[in-house]
Amino acid sequence: MMTISVDRVNCLKLMCEGFKFIEELAGNSSMIRMDKPGTGPDEARTDEIECSDVISAVRLIYKTYSKKAEKDK
Repeated sequence: MMTISVDRVNCLKLMCEGFKFIEELAGNSSMIRMDKPGTGPDEARTDEIECSDVISAVRLIYKTYSKKAEKDK
């Protein structure tokens, strides 16, 4: 997902709203897992990451930046 805004906090807010919209349509992202047979800790490294990890990271960054923005006001 890509968002454009005048500042970081608003951009992250738009991303969180977009993720919320996607979760409303597709369901909870933590329930959607890619269970592939033969993948485990011993398998070769891949460039794949879980959607739920990305969403939780963006929400955490948004929370941090919004708290900092409130302190600066």
